[in-house]
Amino acid sequence: MYKSNVFFLFSIGMLFILLMMSCSNSDVIINQSVSQLGKFETVTISFKLTQPFENPYDPDDICVDAIIITPGNDTLTLPCFYKSGTPQRSLWEARYTPMEIGTHSYHIRSISTQDTIVTGTRHIMVIESNNDGFLRLNSNSNYSLVFDSGKRFRGVGLNIGWEMQSEYKYPYETYFNELEKNHANFLRTWMCTWNLPLEWTRVPNFETLTDEFENWDRTFSHTNGLKLLSEKQKYTADDSDLVTLSFNTTEKIIYYINDIRRFKMKVFYQNELSTDRIKCYTSTDNKTYTPLAVEFSQDWNHYENWRRLFVCQIKALPDGINYLKIEFLDHMKGTSHIADIAIEHGEPTDVLDAPGLGRYYQKTANKLDSLLEQMSKQGLYLMLTHDYHGVFKSFIDRWGSNAEWRANPYNKANGGPCETPADFFTNEEARHIYKKKLRYMVARWGYSTHLAVWEFWNEIDNVMEWQQVPAEAIVSWHAEMALYLKQIDPYKHLVSTSVVRREVPGLWDIPDIDFTQRHNYGPTSDMHAGIVDYTTRFNKPDVVGEYALGWKGPDQDYPAAMYEGEMHNGLWRGMFSPTPILPMTWWWEWHLYSKHYFHFKTAADFVAIMLQEKPDALKEMAVSCSEKQIEYMGLQRDKQLFVWLLNNNEKVQSELTLDVTGADDGNYLARFYNTWSGNFSADTKVSVKNGALELKNIQLPAGGDKAVWLKPASKSSSK
Repeated sequence: MYKSNVFFLFSIGMLFILLMMSCSNSDVIINQSVSQLGKFETVTISFKLTQPFENPYDPDDICVDAIIITPGNDTLTLPCFYKSGTPQRSLWEARYTPMEIGTHSYHIRSISTQDTIVTGTRHIMVIESNNDGFLRLNSNSNYSLVFDSGKRFRGVGLNIGWEMQSEYKYPYETYFNELEKNHANFLRTWMCTWNLPLEWTRVPNFETLTDEFENWDRTFSHTNGLKLLSEKQKYTADDSDLVTLSFNTTEKIIYYINDIRRFKMKVFYQNELSTDRIKCYTSTDNKTYTPLAVEFSQDWNHYENWRRLFVCQIKALPDGINYLKIEFLDHMKGTSHIADIAIEHGEPTDVLDAPGLGRYYQKTANKLDSLLEQMSKQGLYLMLTHDYHGVFKSFIDRWGSNAEWRANPYNKANGGPCETPADFFTNEEARHIYKKKLRYMVARWGYSTHLAVWEFWNEIDNVMEWQQVPAEAIVSWHAEMALYLKQIDPYKHLVSTSVVRREVPGLWDIPDIDFTQRHNYGPTSDMHAGIVDYTTRFNKPDVVGEYALGWKGPDQDYPAAMYEGEMHNGLWRGMFSPTPILPMTWWWEWHLYSKHYFHFKTAADFVAIMLQEKPDALKEMAVSCSEKQIEYMGLQRDKQLFVWLLNNNEKVQSELTLDVTGADDGNYLARFYNTWSGNFSADTKVSVKNGALELKNIQLPAGGDKAVWLKPASKSSSK
């Protein structure tokens, strides 16, 4: 008995000594940006560690958190992130935005594979401020979100999917300035391989020679049967002004450029194309040519019965390939024409030097830091889309690109855990790795009150069709990731994802997905009905994350002149629908180039009147009109009434009568709002008797619209 007690006490003592050795109060020096700040302002906490690691982005290797005790005695675990340094001396940072006034205390806890460090306790004093805080769902209304302060918010803006990818070459800052100038407050942008990539495999870019066939100067040689067409063809749209004509004998083009790496060629054809009659070869010396196995993209019904596809070499060729020969064999079907050929060559000029799976691209991290800082200065709020469906695509699409699975770091061919795209959603290791990225994003950007929404995927439903990923796997993945994100994000940002054409059964039933999100390409006449349907069926807000008259673009599927009108109507149909963020148009570059951003101002100014500073929620109001071809919608906030009218006729409509029911009896002032200029008419006095209000002699131009603001005429009434 005595020996067993001695052994027990000895064991307890040794365990205590080991614990003291592995978990110590460290003399880590902490630099805190401020000791006192306002509520919803951000304090930066930086510190250096000497714990060794192999990968500072891997919390299984080294996991660093700030453990915060709030004035309300809640414990928050705030992930910290690695900034710089070596395994012997590394710099780390925490970004904390307190949500309560009073004294907040915290310590840093760092758990490595070798030991645990716990620092002494530090304090932050938080005082009251005028800051509104983070955006939340509004439990009283689907027509707005609400800040922590109680102030209501309705998003007005658009997609800025990425920057500097077309001939317009506008950077983010240009868009931000235009949005601020036009009173917009919301945008959606992608993280993807070509824009803000965070975790990817090394992808090189090269110098590109583009031959648009204005003449033959860029070719090394060509056969005489090939001819140039010197006028723009409708079926080429904006792809090329000059294309080569079809041929009946074998023809060829040869290019000479040092170190040819990749190429892409557009082909336009009718009915069908004999792709087996297109041959490509490479050579180092123009003497011996080696056949090149090229790929053909999906085709596209480009214009009437003309189709387009790409002939591509995707994988970079080795050094020393100096000649490219393209042969078009005789008896080719399809009345073929070739448009521009883009040839990449030389040494890499711009390398996406992302370090791969589980390691994060600091150029992107720094860029997103600065973008969020700029958004906070300009009153803009962000829906951040973490990635898009193309990263699972294993084939070349109709744009001649997006075969991203080949370079995807989760692909087993690149050292990842997944044999197929479907494995990404079910493989336990892949899920574990993805959670580490979410943790890093929360640590680095979760502090921002201007980061409104975490959006997992752009159009995730596409992977069901293109890669046969089961809906059950998509839903299970989203349920797990949304729950995890809510658990590790101390600020509880809104969470969503998006689809384009299909429903993913069960996706919108996930409780941690805060709102449904769909993309609406085509006429927006059914936008209101779609929003109401989704809101009713899933009992959560619905957001149209992308919309436009056509997904191909201006002058591709509809005349360009029609796109502005549909952009305008989509904003106003959304404004009078139960959605907290007005529908966000696509084609952001074209609309900026075409000077269409004033539509955000006229919409945002009317939204501001709708919300104002009163807590009353917007609700639908019964409206009717004397003319059948007039579209109309109405909303009510307390005693204030708002109506939108659209003339779907091809002729002017005059002497229209608008009937509103459900308003309180009394005298009202009606102001007609020009939704294009932003100007109000003079007040018109009207009366409500027995809950009915009648506005007569309204005029609307063909295809034109107006809004009406009605408010009680009494001086003592609500403004």
